[in-house]
Amino acid sequence: MPTARYDRFSVFLHWLMAALILGQIALGVWIIGLPKDSSGLRASWFNVHKSWGMLLGLLILLRLAWALLRPRVPALPQARHLQLAARGAHGVLYALMLVMPLSGFLGSVFSGYPIRFFGMKLPKIAERWDAAKDLLSAVHQVSAMALVLLIALHVAAFFYHQYVMKEPLLQRMR
Repeated sequence: MPTARYDRFSVFLHWLMAALILGQIALGVWIIGLPKDSSGLRASWFNVHKSWGMLLGLLILLRLAWALLRPRVPALPQARHLQLAARGAHGVLYALMLVMPLSGFLGSVFSGYPIRFFGMKLPKIAERWDAAKDLLSAVHQVSAMALVLLIALHVAAFFYHQYVMKEPLLQRMR
């Protein structure tokens, strides 16, 4: 019986976003440790992080739209509780992939600093609001930690299904 496969565009989006998200997390951890000084180094790296975050926000919207338009790939046969757990984990992954760039963007909007998208200054859409910025920064950081944990769970589940249960996951992602 042939294995149902994801289309090439879905696979491309999956791996592109995986690489960008891991890069964003690493960059975010690194820039938090940079000193706040007059050199502008921290600010320039934050602008890089924000630009890639906005791009990821657009990519997750594209990925969601594509997921709604393409035919569904059937789930692998497994116990109902495992199917529900997988569906729930994927739902939370998608939610976090939306919350991360949105909270980062809105936190930047309320920071009082200009927002740049790969060097292009975006229009100011709100005034500085410290309480909102602090709340959104906390949401962004907690979401980042939750996303790291879910990515680790996602990778562990892949290894379990691919190598312990001998299910053809890699063939579905070609």
